[in-house]
Amino acid sequence: MFQTLRKPHFVKIYLIPLMATGIGSMSWSISILYALELGADIFQVNLITTIHSTMSILLVVPFGILSDRFGRRPMVIYPRVVMLLGTLLRAFAADPTHLLLAAFVGGFAGGSYFPILLAMVADLAEPHEQQEAISTLFFFSSIGMVGGPLIATLLLNLPAITLRSIYQLSAVAEVLALVYLATQIRETHPPAASDRPQSYRASILEVLRASSFQGLLAMAFLYFFSRAILDTYLPIYASVDLALSNAEVASLSVYRNFAIMLIRLSSAAFLTRLSIRPFLLTVLLLGGLTNLASPLADTYPTIVLLFFFSGVSFGAVMILSNTLVAQNAQPETRGVANSLLNVGQSSGNLLKILTSSIAETLGLAPVFLLGGVCGLASILPILLTKMKKTP
Repeated sequence: MFQTLRKPHFVKIYLIPLMATGIGSMSWSISILYALELGADIFQVNLITTIHSTMSILLVVPFGILSDRFGRRPMVIYPRVVMLLGTLLRAFAADPTHLLLAAFVGGFAGGSYFPILLAMVADLAEPHEQQEAISTLFFFSSIGMVGGPLIATLLLNLPAITLRSIYQLSAVAEVLALVYLATQIRETHPPAASDRPQSYRASILEVLRASSFQGLLAMAFLYFFSRAILDTYLPIYASVDLALSNAEVASLSVYRNFAIMLIRLSSAAFLTRLSIRPFLLTVLLLGGLTNLASPLADTYPTIVLLFFFSGVSFGAVMILSNTLVAQNAQPETRGVANSLLNVGQSSGNLLKILTSSIAETLGLAPVFLLGGVCGLASILPILLTKMKKTP
C-alpha cells in the first residue's frame, strides 16, 4: 500500500489536490453562510453554487482534449490562476451579485482540475499501480478536504475572524499554490507522445461508445444530483431551521470530509479484495438513504452523522468510478474520458437549481425526498450495465 509514495514524481502530483482542495474546502464550508450573510435568497444560493457546474459542462471536455493534445501541465496551472481571481472577488464582495460574478469567473477554470490530475497519475503509473495511485491521489485530496473546513471552524471561533476573512486568507493561499505549480510540476504527457492523432469528435465518440462508460455517466448524473441537494440544503436547514452557529455549520464539512479520508485511506488495501459491482451498489444506496433521512435530523449530532455517511458514500463512489475510467481508457483519450465523467457529475449538480421553487413553496422535506429517490435510482445504470472488475 502507498508504494507510489516512494517516487518523488508521484508525490509532487499528490500535493496538488492536498493544497487545492484544502483551500477550496475551506471556502466551500462557509460559502452558503457567506451568501446568506450578504442577503442571498434560496434561488441565488442555488445559482451561486451552480454556475461553476454549468461552466464545467461547457469547458471541461475541451480542457481534457487539450491536455491529451498539448500536455497536462498547462491545463493544471491555468485553472488556478482563474480560481485566484474568483477568490479575490469573493473576498471583497458586498452583495450576492458579486458572488454570482465570482462564480462565473471561476467557471472559466474549465471545471474540476481532478480529471487532469487523474490523467497525470495514470500517465505515470504502471498498470498494477493505477488503482493505488488513484486511491492515494484521492487520499491526499481528502486530507485537504478535512483540513480546510477544520481551519475555517477554528478561525471562526476567534472574535476577530469573519466569513470575509476566510476568503482573504484563501486568496493568499491560492498565490502560494500557484507558485508551487509553476516551479515543481513537470509534464507527464508531452504532445509528441501520441502516435494516434484523431479529431476531437472522434476522441469523444470513442469513449462514449463503450456501454460501461454510458452506465457510469448515467450513474454520475443521478448520484451527483442527489449529493448536490444534500450539500446545499442540509447546511441551510442546519443554519435556518435549527439555528446552529456559523462555526457549527462550517464544522459539518469536517466530519463529511473525514469520512471521505477514511474510505480513501482504506480503499487501496481492501478494494482489491472486493467485487467492484456490489461495493459500488452499496455506497450508492447509502448516498440515497442519507437524503431520505435528512428531514428526520433535528439535532447537531444527527446532522453530523448524516454528513459522515454522505462522505463515506461519496469517497467510495469517486474512487470506484475513476478507477474504472483509468482501466478502460487509452492514453490518447484518458483526459477526454475523465472530463466526460466530470460532465455527468456537473450536469447532476446543475439540475439542483430546479429545486429552488420546491424548497421555497413546499419546504425542504420534499427536496430531500427527491434527492433520496434519485440517489437510489443511480443504482439502476450499474445493475443494467456489465462492469469490469478491478484487477
